[in-house]
Amino acid sequence: MRTGRPGGIAFTVAVFALACGGDLEPPKLTVVIVVDQMRADYMDRFADGFTGGLGWLARSGARFTDAHQDHARTETAAGHATLVTGVFPSRHGIVGNSFYNRLAEARQYSVGDSTSPIVGFADDAGMSPANLLTTTIGDWLKDVRPASKRYSVAIKNRSAITMGGKHPDGVYWYHYDTGRWITSTYYRTSYPAWVEAFNEAGHAAAYFGQEWTLSRTEDAYAESREDAFPNEADGTNTTFPHLMGQTDGDPDWRFFADLPNSPFGTELTLAFARELIVNEGVGTDATPDILFLGLSSADWVGHEYGPYSREVQDYYLQLDRYLGEFFSFLDEHVGAGQYVVALSADHGVLPMPEELTRRGIAAGRYDLRPLRREIRQVARAAAEAGELPAPPELVFTGGIALRFSEATPTSEQLAAFRQRLADLIRSKPEIAQAYTYDELLDGVGSGKIFGRHLRSFHPDRSADVFFELTENYLSGATPRGTSHGSAWDYDTSVPLIFAGPGVIPGEHGEYTRTVDMAPTLARLLGITPPDALDGRVLTVGLSERLSR
Repeated sequence: MRTGRPGGIAFTVAVFALACGGDLEPPKLTVVIVVDQMRADYMDRFADGFTGGLGWLARSGARFTDAHQDHARTETAAGHATLVTGVFPSRHGIVGNSFYNRLAEARQYSVGDSTSPIVGFADDAGMSPANLLTTTIGDWLKDVRPASKRYSVAIKNRSAITMGGKHPDGVYWYHYDTGRWITSTYYRTSYPAWVEAFNEAGHAAAYFGQEWTLSRTEDAYAESREDAFPNEADGTNTTFPHLMGQTDGDPDWRFFADLPNSPFGTELTLAFARELIVNEGVGTDATPDILFLGLSSADWVGHEYGPYSREVQDYYLQLDRYLGEFFSFLDEHVGAGQYVVALSADHGVLPMPEELTRRGIAAGRYDLRPLRREIRQVARAAAEAGELPAPPELVFTGGIALRFSEATPTSEQLAAFRQRLADLIRSKPEIAQAYTYDELLDGVGSGKIFGRHLRSFHPDRSADVFFELTENYLSGATPRGTSHGSAWDYDTSVPLIFAGPGVIPGEHGEYTRTVDMAPTLARLLGITPPDALDGRVLTVGLSERLSR
């Protein structure tokens, strides 16, 4: 269990030398940790239980307590890409997990690429960073130091791939059918021997039949609600312990798909990362390397149980322990005081509306299906009235895209119909605002929510009409679980912490944005990022020499 700074005195001396202006080499290793769906307030709500890695980051890091993913579509792919590129989705092009590709007139998965099949699983959909329009900090490091190693690992493919950038040395993600770690031919055509060995050892299958139980005594969960809450998970299996797979038979695809929905998914990810570090020689020489870790399991736990559940609190207590063990491993393998850690999240999450309601906060769920039917009726009526040449097909992905396969409307017809739909959507009491493609293209609007939509807008990858539900409202037809994806602060607010040599411990309350992570890490690495990033160097958290 990690209870203090890494390496004790050695780490303190390294930071002191930088603070006094001494000449030190860049860190041997930079570790970027993105905890999927981690709300910023978890660092405070659960702080009393953090005695490991999260506790070390809180005590020894520069923590920015009002950090935001300052764009509207707060989804996994967009958030990860924003953290490592230093620009908003409007520029890096990953505007959501999926988006409407206006050039192809089709829905596009953020990291889908038919030309890059999965190694060993040719029937699976191909994956690569082809849709990423800009470079990442890993690419910047390669340009300056070609011998540096750059790897990315996450359970989710869209997390690992977007963080890995254009030219990594390796990117790996989890295969939900088999529990193996996989990659695509974009990166390599065969697996290294150590990856094959890790997969053959059956690390994922080893969790079959295990139970996720509370890691602390009952009184440690006073911050969270009662264990049994009817809106969690499937509405029935909502209490501890949670069984991983059936007690008889062998692990199958259902078990492997369910395993990431627990802290065990994070433990497995970090185990794979340790094998990668050892076998690829990451962080072992004077050339700085970078490792991206996407801890995806936090997202599934959060979706099923919500931020006030015991499951979420226990997940973070276990994450604290896992990270403490991982940092201790880095102390031994890389060297105490020889690595920098940056931690953030791709988005936050809305508490379950039922939880908010009983706390006296106006909240609810909004079934979008009646609105979709109404929009289809309006589209048919517009075509019959000659306002459109034909009724469009509606593609729902990050908004409402209009696909005209029979005849193309004029620009005037299209703009008028977009506005008509926006007016209709805006009239619903459960919807706070609606914006058209034309308004965002022209940048005509004001306010925080509009600004966030503007930063999520790319003219080739955005729908025709966008809307924002009323604050604390969640779209969905079932009364189970919760989600994210809005421009409200509960979805944008995330932790942002830097720790290691060159970082001055302390808390900073000014408004910061996740686009600031990459340029700040570039300063710590001693490299110059591309011009005209959206982010800035957070000099307030750095030593005097690095803040100049």
